[in-house]
Amino acid sequence: MHRILKIKQILTGTLVTMASLTIISIGSIQSSLAAAESHTQSLQELYEMRDRIVNQLESLPTPRKTLFFSEQYQTTLEKQQNLVQKLQEIDVQILIEQRANDNWKQAITLGAQAAEVRVSPNPSVKTRETEKELWQQAIYNLEEIPTDSLILEKTNKKIKEYKRSLNNSYYQLNLTKSNFLKIIRKKSGLSSKAMITVCNLQRKCLNLNGNKPPASAASLIKVPIAVALMQKVSKDNISLDTPVYVSRGNFTEDASKIRARKRYPLKTLVGQMIDHSSNIATNQLIDYLGQPYINKVLKYDGYKIIRVKHKLMGNRIRPKNPGKGRNRITSNELTNMMVSIYNNEYPNSDVLIEALGNQKDKLLGYAGLEKLPEAKWLGEKTGENSRALGTTLGFSINGQVYVMTVIDNRGGRDPQIRASVNKLAKYLIDNDGLL
Repeated sequence: MHRILKIKQILTGTLVTMASLTIISIGSIQSSLAAAESHTQSLQELYEMRDRIVNQLESLPTPRKTLFFSEQYQTTLEKQQNLVQKLQEIDVQILIEQRANDNWKQAITLGAQAAEVRVSPNPSVKTRETEKELWQQAIYNLEEIPTDSLILEKTNKKIKEYKRSLNNSYYQLNLTKSNFLKIIRKKSGLSSKAMITVCNLQRKCLNLNGNKPPASAASLIKVPIAVALMQKVSKDNISLDTPVYVSRGNFTEDASKIRARKRYPLKTLVGQMIDHSSNIATNQLIDYLGQPYINKVLKYDGYKIIRVKHKLMGNRIRPKNPGKGRNRITSNELTNMMVSIYNNEYPNSDVLIEALGNQKDKLLGYAGLEKLPEAKWLGEKTGENSRALGTTLGFSINGQVYVMTVIDNRGGRDPQIRASVNKLAKYLIDNDGLL
């Protein structure tokens, strides 16, 4: 106790004398430490340095006021001031190293946990996600270590090591996800070329062959056309009640109420295009917007593959000026577009959500979810021709909204599409959603 009081008295008296000194910067602290103790490499050495300085301060005689103008007083005071300054510098550096060591220990602990998770037998998607998150947190702790810490060099080496482990965990995660979706594909009876994508509204996704275009976009291409129309009417301040004449040249086989040589409001045309899959309405809207405009909008929105190149036709009747090339989509881009709709990111998204919810064809996604009481169907757009069959649908599980797209290159296989929708939704239910 006597020792502590003595040091406090020395510090107090010296600090009063040094009142004109400014706050010491980290840079000057390091310079002083480097000059005084260039060999300092650890927190323990800093503790030892501090003890030595404290001992030196204790050994100094207490200057008396009667010696204020004496040479002995000045010499003693200068020594005290130098030692106190060094003590302050060391205390600051000790705080830096204590923080650095705490972050280092946490990072090493997290890294060890991640390494243990990595070698788990039969790892699931959840296991891989846990490993990835542990590596991320470990790296974050290392990056929190101050750049003026004594352990900076080994910290930077460890960050590089952990980042390599993190990259590997991403690879293993994607591989595990793909394997899981492959299992669903096989158990559902889909072909090896089937495309599956599922995302939540935060755009956390799983996909299998998600960037590969199917043999045909079929009626799924009607969703991008509807999105382009909503942006057109919003930009040009066009009312959805505006009547549009349906020309005879856009007629083809159709199960909707749309007929050629009649006028229909834009909202009716887009609704019939989505919920009744009207080819006539689709062809008229393509003419109304123009293929160049539709594709310009899609490109501007960041869709690299989805393009509208051709009008739609029934079994025999070909529309006038059908276009050249094939309509293109991918399950990844179509799902992303549906997520934007359900997130209300497009103008008049509510009109599209309503049309999707009024879908008359309920043999695929709707039927796949029908026996899962935890899942609520929100809306859907199906597409089918001789080359492809698919659906993109919105649904919710425990209040969380998802979008799923399943497409296979073999047409007329409703049971397989339904089974895949069911199994994927059940996976989300059993695993608390997308991890």
